[in-house]
Amino acid sequence: MINDKNFFSASEEVTDIDNAKQLIKESLNGFFVMFNNSPACMSLTNSRRVYVKVNKKFLEKFGYLETEIIGRTSIQLGILDDKESAKVGTLLKEKGRLQNDQVTCIAKNQTQVHTVSSIEAIDLNGEKYFLSSFLDITQIIQQQQLIEKQHAEILESINYARLIQNSIFPTQAHVQQIFPQSFVLAKPKNIVSGDFYWIKKVGAKVFVAACDCTGHGVPGALLSIIGFKLLSKFIGEYHFTNPADVLNQLNQEFMQNTKQIIHPGYEMKDGMDIALCTIDTETRIMEYAGAYNPIYLIQNNELTQLGVDKIPINLFSSYNQQKFSNHKVQLEKDSAIYLFSDGYADQFGGPNGKKFRYKNFQDLILSIHHLPMAEQGQIFDTTIEEWKKLSNQEQTDDILIVGFKL
Repeated sequence: MINDKNFFSASEEVTDIDNAKQLIKESLNGFFVMFNNSPACMSLTNSRRVYVKVNKKFLEKFGYLETEIIGRTSIQLGILDDKESAKVGTLLKEKGRLQNDQVTCIAKNQTQVHTVSSIEAIDLNGEKYFLSSFLDITQIIQQQQLIEKQHAEILESINYARLIQNSIFPTQAHVQQIFPQSFVLAKPKNIVSGDFYWIKKVGAKVFVAACDCTGHGVPGALLSIIGFKLLSKFIGEYHFTNPADVLNQLNQEFMQNTKQIIHPGYEMKDGMDIALCTIDTETRIMEYAGAYNPIYLIQNNELTQLGVDKIPINLFSSYNQQKFSNHKVQLEKDSAIYLFSDGYADQFGGPNGKKFRYKNFQDLILSIHHLPMAEQGQIFDTTIEEWKKLSNQEQTDDILIVGFKL
């Protein structure tokens, strides 16, 4: 019977000294048979942590002869470096044992052997020994290290992609040059974003768009660059002035320019939702059109949802013959306009882990629209972060809000 007090504690009454010696011998022999044949690496060290016995698996794993190991310590052999030896010593001192603790060892050929180790103190004939066993988890650790390396490389690439994306899209400072009273809240879910905003000033007219590409992360970011470049092309080369004409052309060219990536085995429905408006800064007339994404207009302390078409900007399906509608509205002094994606309203959080919802989004706008735009942007950001924290939610989607006053 093995226990922490005495390895040779007998479970039967012994009345003869010779019989007792025989029982001890048989117990010891049985122990070492199991010790030698264990599939785990096993070692026995004395109180000074000097090896007195190792099994076949131990010799096989570390590449030593038994005569090279017996009578020496793990540090003398180089099996443990000073740091790992100190870690093992600390655990034995604090806990009296190791139980499935990770220990990094070094074989005779200087290769690292990552182990899950257990060490128990036992008594053999009144003397203290340490019985150690460990399993080699080197392959698992190497796979983890490979995964971590690959993850770091992918993360580095995505961070670089963010720099490229940011260099293409307008900065918030550029938006403020055109609309001094403005803010942009852009919160990607995964470093790069499928949401993007676009702004262009041509004479007295200013074009502004908030776009939400299908998905998020890298696929959404790639689509966003396509959409951004096409919008710029339509204004710079085609000289469109009507928002509906821009969206009709966008829908057509999105599909024409990407036919080569259609796969016959899949039904792809990628595209984007968009709200686009054109503001004549002299007449204060705003024209607008949209694919699903509405526009919120605040005038006289009232919020109006400017309706748009439920027609998709669809990247992969056949060209939809439906046309976008163009709308006009006369803007009054101090009118506030908000363009956005669905990420804010659809964010889960709050005390019950539910969506923020558009009603709360509208109420929030009505409660703060009188404040300076920069301050509004901060409030939008703080509000959604607190909403997430209330039920410990991760960000659900890319978030984009563009707000400005005339």
